Amino acid sequence: MCCVRVTQVGDRWQHFSPRFANKRLDAVQLLTEVPEFLGILDLKDNPPLVAMVAPNSSSGRVLVAIDGRGKVYLVACPDRADESELSALIGDILATGGRFWHQPYKTIAGPFEDMLGTALTSRVSSRAGKDWSSDSFRTGVERSLNQGKFPVLVVTKELTAPIQDMLNYLKNMNLEVKPLGFRYFKSNGVELAQPVVLHEKAGKVRFGEISHRERFTPVATISTKPEKKKLEQYPPFPSENVTPEQEQILKNLVRLDDLGLERRGLEYFRPGLDKKETAKGTIVVAVNPDRWPFPKPKEVIVVVNTSYSHLASYLRLKPEEIEDFLGSLPRTQRKEHRGCMLLRAAGVHEALQLVNELKALKEIASSGVT
Repeated sequence: MCCVRVTQVGDRWQHFSPRFANKRLDAVQLLTEVPEFLGILDLKDNPPLVAMVAPNSSSGRVLVAIDGRGKVYLVACPDRADESELSALIGDILATGGRFWHQPYKTIAGPFEDMLGTALTSRVSSRAGKDWSSDSFRTGVERSLNQGKFPVLVVTKELTAPIQDMLNYLKNMNLEVKPLGFRYFKSNGVELAQPVVLHEKAGKVRFGEISHRERFTPVATISTKPEKKKLEQYPPFPSENVTPEQEQILKNLVRLDDLGLERRGLEYFRPGLDKKETAKGTIVVAVNPDRWPFPKPKEVIVVVNTSYSHLASYLRLKPEEIEDFLGSLPRTQRKEHRGCMLLRAAGVHEALQLVNELKALKEIASSGVT
């Protein structure tokens, strides 16, 4: 891999032939090597100075970035930008945020230092201004971790309809979300990455101003990934006595199969319990308006039993840890009842949100970080 130092830009952009545009550039590699790229347009005064692939990231395309004041960002870098990838990416974002929520400084500094081979404060100091303070930086990181609502940056070459849906989805969870576009140019051995502003409503881009500070733009390769499970590969739920609206919701709730529980009818059991006729479901999908928890005809309620004999033991978490994590997500359609969490899905969007929350919870449990 080679890197090119760019010291002057000016009008040079117009001299690049269009045939060099639209090449593939791996945003993950670009941002881990040049985290300042994230701030060229919107965060010029205090851009991120370090970035790494999030520990235990299932997609490998969610980054954690920190600016000079200690503010922590989550960065999503969609690759194929199809529905299955974006659904997994959303779950990865939620899981990453949950892993760092209320954690001490060392929880985020340790992985950075393993990647950098030096102290996190040393790397940030080498890229920050002369007035930078390591004590203020650590305080800022700790404050950001305690707050837990990390801003999300979505870096993509173009604002496709699926990515726009992803942005709307995350915003509906009361998360601060911004898209960042880029173009890639290559001519005479010089390779340049240029940030662009993405206009969400129109789906168009316009060029943003380029910083005249020195930038490194690495040549990058795209790594291959195993094909993800497609939606149509999930066996459907029973559709007897369900309304048309509930049927559409159930078509998306089948993604709960990814939790690894055993499904029987409209219930999920811990492995082994599904063989017992008297066993209670760990997760129950409720559609019958005449039975508790009495869902309405246009919604489905998912009852999650968090007790030690159910989800808590399966995930090896305390029931209160499960409830704390679900409570940390800005989702208003939930309530606690008789030791269960009631998650409401009134539409396809909320069904996908519900699935991603529970998948994020499982990823947190599998990482051993609570």
